[in-house]
Amino acid sequence: MVDFFDEINNLKYVYLISIVEPVDNELLITIKEATVSSEQEDLFIGDKNLGPIRRISSNGPGAEYELFFESYGSYSITNESFAMLNKNDERTGRVFCVYSKSSYLDYIRETTLVNYTYDHNNTLGHYAVNCQNHVVDIVSIDKPLIKRIA
Repeated sequence: MVDFFDEINNLKYVYLISIVEPVDNELLITIKEATVSSEQEDLFIGDKNLGPIRRISSNGPGAEYELFFESYGSYSITNESFAMLNKNDERTGRVFCVYSKSSYLDYIRETTLVNYTYDHNNTLGHYAVNCQNHVVDIVSIDKPLIKRIA
């Protein structure tokens, strides 16, 4: 497994702070632990009060991590509201996931040249980061290098 796997998966909520390519075809993802407000407030949608909530924010103190992929075959970002689990997928982890069976990986293998140009040793893996508001899926032959930066 990768460093910090358990530590990240023990966080209740995380936010995607940034996703950049420091150099072409490298991927650097920064996530931060979210904090939950101690104060409750009512949530209104239209005229309907859905009751008291506690805001989740990335502005408070919290652990921060960088996940660096030296290369990738594909990555995508999905609005969390539209993401869904595939019942046939098999994964380990809740916030940072490592898939052993993945419909997304099957899709990438079937619709791109990744098998012919990138995955020479059949080591392609699917990783995902489930954040508040975003789900990031990454297909790579490289395990991510993860470090805690705060």
